[in-house]
Amino acid sequence: MSKRPYLFIENGEGMRVRDVIGIFDVDAVTCSEATKKCLKNAQDALRIVNAANDLPKSVIIKQEAYGDRIYFSGLSSESIIKRINGHD
Repeated sequence: MSKRPYLFIENGEGMRVRDVIGIFDVDAVTCSEATKKCLKNAQDALRIVNAANDLPKSVIIKQEAYGDRIYFSGLSSESIIKRINGHD
């Protein structure tokens, strides 16, 4: 099966799959000091979107024209990858 052109996450948020730079488990990315600094900079620049209905389980980095945007999702990274690949 081919990849879907759009990825829909919680709260009506969606994006083109080709704009997705990375999908990460939230626990894996929040333990590094460098990542914490990157998230703080993105927050200060208003480049973070919290699309999670509950506690976030994954982080999606999306490429945009004026800088990357970071999305927090309540879906696991495995579930997001399944959605992209058409196995939801």
